[in-house]
Amino acid sequence: MIKRVLFIVFLGGVAISGFASDTSVIVPQNIFKPTDVVTQVKTFRPVVNFWAVSGSNAVPLSMASKFITGGYISPNQMQDYESKLSETNRMGFMQDLSVLVYPIAGLTNPVEGIALQQISLGTLSLGGLTFTKDAFGIFFRGNTPYLGERKELGSNNYLQLRQRYVEFDFKLPLKVGNWKFSSTVKLSQVLDYQKAQTNALFMETDVKADSIVLGGNFYSQQTGYDFWGTGVGLQAGISAYKPVNRGYLTVNISDLGVLSVNGIQRQSRGYEWTENSLNASGELELADVNIQSVGLTGTDIKVSNWFDRQRDTVEARLNIVEGEQRGTVFAPFVASLNYGKYYLGSKIRGFRMGIQYIHMVGFIPRISGDVRWSPGGNINLTHGVSIGGFDNFDINSSVSFYAGSINNDKIMWDIYLRGIESFIVPSEFHGGGIGVQVYFPFGN
Repeated sequence: MIKRVLFIVFLGGVAISGFASDTSVIVPQNIFKPTDVVTQVKTFRPVVNFWAVSGSNAVPLSMASKFITGGYISPNQMQDYESKLSETNRMGFMQDLSVLVYPIAGLTNPVEGIALQQISLGTLSLGGLTFTKDAFGIFFRGNTPYLGERKELGSNNYLQLRQRYVEFDFKLPLKVGNWKFSSTVKLSQVLDYQKAQTNALFMETDVKADSIVLGGNFYSQQTGYDFWGTGVGLQAGISAYKPVNRGYLTVNISDLGVLSVNGIQRQSRGYEWTENSLNASGELELADVNIQSVGLTGTDIKVSNWFDRQRDTVEARLNIVEGEQRGTVFAPFVASLNYGKYYLGSKIRGFRMGIQYIHMVGFIPRISGDVRWSPGGNINLTHGVSIGGFDNFDINSSVSFYAGSINNDKIMWDIYLRGIESFIVPSEFHGGGIGVQVYFPFGN
């Protein structure tokens, strides 16, 4: 029964959000074909790119998958999930779909010296959540299992963003030693923006279930999904590439910028706000609130929609202030450092080591490494592990192969699986995803 209260508070976005993830497939642009000599390099560009991955340090993939597909989760399973949580937990997702519109495969070849390398169109969804064990229990199990208890929901944070974008990739004339530089500029349209936060939140339900005491501060901001957009953004990035003895070193920062978001509906308790700012300017100390049933018995309150009947009264008692906002926020950015090396004429084709950071709620620096090898022909396999990100660790694999051609240039496919252990033992491990990329060789 208390779930409707908590939706206003904070956690409603979890149940309606898709789960996806934290990185794309990493394939160097300069790839040696097995039949190439060292001086011949083809620049492979992803003409189609899709990946979706989710992760959590505590919530099993099996639970997330049931939310996606609508599967039933029994009360016993939910209790088991709660028992495995830490006091503080995190989860997140990212999903990206893009297509290359310039250059055009088979028709357009970039000419040396032209600054614009490629143009891509795409959509990006990402979200992150940090939450306490008590908040998980109250939201997913309700307050009935905790009658007579005080639950410290504490501090929780949630952010979700969906964008549609056009991205321009420029080659820069700047060179420092062996370093080569490129830059991206992204024009984006905000399709959905949701943010929520709680601080020192608690809830105590009477043992007879005839009253609930709530205290602490919270706010939620949401635009709702709008196909035509709820705001615009400008983001930019820079990449540096250095060849290192048949290998490479790359440094990349992308999506630095701002988003201007309109039509945000805000519900807030205990926070102060200033005009045209989406960030709270301060917090207020408010008295705890005792919400009692009106004309209902303890049995009625457990099974009825009493909150709907008393909505206006409850919101007034909680000092919930509603309003509409517009303002500018910083876009989540991505920073990464990678080192890789190629081996020619052997089964082991090379290796890569890297670290990645996404400035997103619930994400910690992700360290990864993988080895690329060829079992024969034009098939290449990559196997590796990663630690961090939205989850604890992942075992990852990908396969790349050539299939199809345009003007005698072969098309390369790459299929990527993140968190293989989560698919094998979904009740014990906490992340998973899939990526598909289609590459075409441009230039000489």
